[in-house]
Amino acid sequence: MTAVNSQAVKKTVVDLLKDVSSRNRDIISRRFGLKTGKKETLESIGASYKITRERVRQIEEATLRQLSGIASGNAEVARYLDAVRGILNAKGGIVSEQELFNGFGGSDAVGNASLVFLITLNGDLKRVSDNDEFRPFWAVNETILASFKNTVSGLAGVLKKSGRVIPEEDFNYLAQKTNVPSYTRVGNSVSEPEIKTAMAVSKDLARNIFNEIGLVSWSEIRPKGVRDKAYLVLKKVQKPQHFGEIARLINTAGFNNKKANVQTVHNELIKDERFILVGRGLYALSDWGYKPGTVKDVLVDILRNSSKPMAKATLMTKVRNARIVKENTILLNLQDSKTFVKNPDGTYTLRG
Repeated sequence: MTAVNSQAVKKTVVDLLKDVSSRNRDIISRRFGLKTGKKETLESIGASYKITRERVRQIEEATLRQLSGIASGNAEVARYLDAVRGILNAKGGIVSEQELFNGFGGSDAVGNASLVFLITLNGDLKRVSDNDEFRPFWAVNETILASFKNTVSGLAGVLKKSGRVIPEEDFNYLAQKTNVPSYTRVGNSVSEPEIKTAMAVSKDLARNIFNEIGLVSWSEIRPKGVRDKAYLVLKKVQKPQHFGEIARLINTAGFNNKKANVQTVHNELIKDERFILVGRGLYALSDWGYKPGTVKDVLVDILRNSSKPMAKATLMTKVRNARIVKENTILLNLQDSKTFVKNPDGTYTLRG
């Protein structure tokens, strides 16, 4: 946006504040970060003036009322507010604060703080501050704000019901199919642009590095350590990998700058039931049907769960579906006569 930029906004704010008393101007500047880009608390400002936080709040409130009246007749302020409304209306009435800043230059912290200050003086547009549920965003009015929060709640409900991460394109389809409400079109299902906006400001909804959407509390969305990261990369490649390769996959996946140590990966995976050591250093996901334990353990488990003696070929196939192992290794284990019985017809059963 070339007609309106942060430098012009800052100049307008300076002009608005010039007739305010020096103390009140300082308090407002510090509360909104108009000099440094960083807001100060009521307590810290009160301490510097040796007054209570409540007195600081009263001064702030009275000064904002005074400035609101002045700003209402200012042509430059009106121009900036029109630009803000234009951005909001183009985005369906909801926009993240950062995207709003981008429309005015975006990188100037003091300019951004000045813009928030001017919009606050107007009072019509609604700001949601950074909190446990949302990143800062703006709404064109209270009605849109309430509808938007309802849409976000509906999207979170879709994920809670599924109980698993969902590829982005599937999530959009599922949200529309289950009639998550639109916040811009009464009686319609949420649109893809609306979902994109919800993802930008909601702290509950997030996507992982593989463009799968889920709740931010899920380990597949925000992996907390080597084990969670290994689970994600194995799920992505869909086949067993050596622990050295798993470490490489973790380090190239883009999780963060913390590198996974090869030996640490091996030590961590062997302690987690989600992973099965299926060969020499090869790990698979237990979700894939691989069995834990030694080859002998796998053989015992297969035969114990069989209602009849099992032919060698069938037994071989089942073991190989459970472990990555050579045929000779299976045959060697079957020679344990204390555990296995080879029947005259060549089938196998468990002894006793």
